[in-house]
Amino acid sequence: MQDERNDGNSAGPTTVAQGADAADQGLQPTPSVLIEDRPSTHWGKGRPWRAILFAPTGDGQTRRRGTDGIRLAFAVLVVLLCWIFTHANSSAEHSIATTLASPPNGIVWLVSAIWWIASVGVIVVIAALALISRRWSAVRDIGLSGLVAYLLCILSTLLLGGDGGRPPTPSLHQFDLSFPLARVAATVGVATTALPYLSRWFQRAIETAIVLLAVAAVANGSGLPMAVLAGVATGWGVTALVHLVFGSPLGLPSTGEMVVLLSDLDLSATRVKPSPHQEWGVGRFSGQVGGANIDISVYGRDASDAQLLAKTARFLFYRDSGPTLALTRRQQVEHEAYLILMAERAGARGPAVLAAGPAGPAHDALLVTQPPGGRLLSSFPPYVMVEDPVEPGGTPGVHQHGPPDTPGQDTAPPADATTGGARGDHAEQIVVDDRSLDDIFRQVIALRAAGIAHGSLSIETIVLDDHGSAGLIDFRAASTGASADQLHRDMAAALAAASIVVGPERAVAAVGRAAPPEAVVAALPFLQRAALDPVASKSLRGKKGVLTALRDQGASVAGIEVPKPIEPRRISWVTLLLVVGTLIGGWALIGVLVNVTKSWSTITGAAWGWVALVFVLAQTAYPAIAVTTVGSVTNPLPYGRTLALEVSNTFVALAGGSMAVLATRVRFFQKEGYDGTLAVSSGVLVSTASWIVKGGLFLVALPLAISKLHFTTSPSGGGSGGGDSQLVWTIVIAVVGVGSSSG
Repeated sequence: MQDERNDGNSAGPTTVAQGADAADQGLQPTPSVLIEDRPSTHWGKGRPWRAILFAPTGDGQTRRRGTDGIRLAFAVLVVLLCWIFTHANSSAEHSIATTLASPPNGIVWLVSAIWWIASVGVIVVIAALALISRRWSAVRDIGLSGLVAYLLCILSTLLLGGDGGRPPTPSLHQFDLSFPLARVAATVGVATTALPYLSRWFQRAIETAIVLLAVAAVANGSGLPMAVLAGVATGWGVTALVHLVFGSPLGLPSTGEMVVLLSDLDLSATRVKPSPHQEWGVGRFSGQVGGANIDISVYGRDASDAQLLAKTARFLFYRDSGPTLALTRRQQVEHEAYLILMAERAGARGPAVLAAGPAGPAHDALLVTQPPGGRLLSSFPPYVMVEDPVEPGGTPGVHQHGPPDTPGQDTAPPADATTGGARGDHAEQIVVDDRSLDDIFRQVIALRAAGIAHGSLSIETIVLDDHGSAGLIDFRAASTGASADQLHRDMAAALAAASIVVGPERAVAAVGRAAPPEAVVAALPFLQRAALDPVASKSLRGKKGVLTALRDQGASVAGIEVPKPIEPRRISWVTLLLVVGTLIGGWALIGVLVNVTKSWSTITGAAWGWVALVFVLAQTAYPAIAVTTVGSVTNPLPYGRTLALEVSNTFVALAGGSMAVLATRVRFFQKEGYDGTLAVSSGVLVSTASWIVKGGLFLVALPLAISKLHFTTSPSGGGSGGGDSQLVWTIVIAVVGVGSSSG
């Protein structure tokens, strides 16, 4: 899609709605493009009220967000906790309920009015607005959320009883004891589903109404605090579920709105259009300013959520957690702009930063750059890798085929300056000469010398111009002060990207000319899809032979054995399933050993100040044990991972005992690159040191507590308690003895 505008249309009123209307006056869509829901349609002449009530529709796209999954899980957790507190029938809830339910007689009418207006009134208004706007997807989502939330509350009443299992309490006779509160759940479901479609001030008004509804429900005697909170969580969770199923608006501006946003940054842009590939949290656009091409990145309201979830997932599953986390969208833009400037200082050919900062009423963060001239590597025809048939007595292999006019050729075509690789008879002959290939790796070496890792090198982020110069774009995942693994991964990604176009042989030859041998050797173990950026990994799908040939030829040129691929993942799916199974087993074990019903009175009667102090002091043991683990080996270990290991070993010891802890430590050392002998010896050393320290502390504490130990005294109540007590002490002494001897 291509939108053409003259410069005069981008200057106008400062509001997005009115400015977009002016910009769209010059819109000239191509005949094949159907343009609908443009700002001019919604905020055009004669209908300015839509801009007051409704949010911009943008391009009309929706997307499922990972944060909705987190919201759904959190809502379920809140409902469960509310149900537990309902069973407890705490005095704190009684105090809150009785206090709020005693309003002065003069404002009882006001409480009742708020209860009805903030529930039934909000539902009616939102339903009417949804129908007037004719956004049928919004009508579907709003109606479904309200209905499902209400039915869930009815189902809960059937399963848990009308009072949610609350013990009989005469003092609460004036309250409706339903759990959760169905009207609150339905209202919250309708309201929260409608929020993305409403203007910002209207969103704030709806959110205020929800707060007032919760207070009025208790003050009116329509529900108890836990039931109201459970109703709010139910409606909120159903909204998250509906958004997970159908998606929610992206919140990205349309092309007309983009022109107005750019004018806030003093840029008069034309020919603005969205990029074909979008990602969660950031909108990608292209356009022109003064005849020069520009790239635009718009970080919207979900940018921080997207980066946080991506980094969390990568931290859990991979050794490299990616670029530095930015907490706000403005920080993300500033980080990317800073990395581009640092890359330019290092001598790499990258984009030129034209503007960076917030724009528009939603304060979206914009980064506007002028990309280096040239064509993306993805625009070149790919090199052909063909798998050899299985010969008698042989094994299948991979070889590179030349053009069809050279039948029977079993070697790669010569490094011709006029072809990027092997192609068909009618393929376009595009220049990808050795000079261009060499310059790709020079760019990577320039960043490497400055300690900068690009982080997302692929055929979509490398450009080549007609003069043999390479350039890099999209520094969103770049890092300064990069680790050795990140730098090696960049080199491997550049090798893989070049091989897709010109084949492994020419790529290895080029990197051998442009990069030092040690950099090439260090990159070979990272030539695997799991170690590369997701875009690079996707471009190599079905081309496993490319990576294998790269490792083989790279090792041959360097004169070394083919290295074993590194393990980039921190945890595999099999390990994850084992962890989940262990958690389930541990929970079952705890349920057997602990009588929850009898422990509840103990928990509620605890001195929480001392509980908090003991909890804090108990955690100080883990950093000390982590220091011991780090000191048990000669090479440095990452302290953060080691600390996480020792914290997790507390649960491992509960489920599997000391041998399981030892096995976990040994496996940890192996994952960090130590051989089996050193891993076992270091694991035993740490376990032995732990037992020595525990034994020393036991001996220190024994004189202080000896007077409190009664080995022959039976528990109160008589019976067989004395025998049980002696049996318990016999087991404890035996366990301590066996554990000490096994070290």
